[in-house]
Amino acid sequence: MRQKIRRSFALLALLVFPLTLNYFSPYVSIDGAMVGVISGSVIVFILLFLSGIILGRAWCGWLCPMAGLSEMTLQINNKNVNIKNLRRVRLSIFAVWASILVLGFVLAGGIKGVNPLHLTENIISVDAPVKYIIYYSVLLIFTVLSIVLGKRGACQSICWMSPFLAAGYHVGKGLKIPQLRIVSQKDRCVSCGICDKKCPMSLPVSTMLKTDKMSTSDCILCGECVDHCKKNVLSYRFTVVK
Repeated sequence: MRQKIRRSFALLALLVFPLTLNYFSPYVSIDGAMVGVISGSVIVFILLFLSGIILGRAWCGWLCPMAGLSEMTLQINNKNVNIKNLRRVRLSIFAVWASILVLGFVLAGGIKGVNPLHLTENIISVDAPVKYIIYYSVLLIFTVLSIVLGKRGACQSICWMSPFLAAGYHVGKGLKIPQLRIVSQKDRCVSCGICDKKCPMSLPVSTMLKTDKMSTSDCILCGECVDHCKKNVLSYRFTVVK
């Protein structure tokens, strides 16, 4: 039941993406920065960071528009990806984008105002023919990368939002704030490997639980491993991450 609910949320987020595209847009945030304006997308990124302090990357598994798309592409390519290599690509892209964003505010003479509807005056993001091109291009890029690379390949390699969530996770961990995590009772594990197969983030869950290293910023808290474990080895819990 939980997975049906999660997939429903993810699919809904994908269906309303034409409305919300600009609020996740790295271009909109840079365009606003060039004139000293904190746009709606920057506000969303800040909120994602704050949510990460307590909920880690749960957003990625439950509410991200691309989560719904990723669920579909898993039916085509369900192979694990090289997490470390793709993380380097993702963080490199993020570093370039973040640098341009900061430079934009510097060149504009600092922050001059806040406009949640910057470049989205009609509230709806996709409200003109050229924006449909942008919308479908984003969907195409994420679809192709996920099919070519494997499990959540696009999310693992080019997502500019996950670093905010991961940063929030590490801040929460550093401050010893109770965070929503998946915990294990390793004595119950029978090494069936189903958790490894079901993890959409290519994590070695069975190895992690046996070594008491379940906490990682790569976990999107989707609960696939929890709900498919026949021995109830895994569960959700708010806990201080060590």
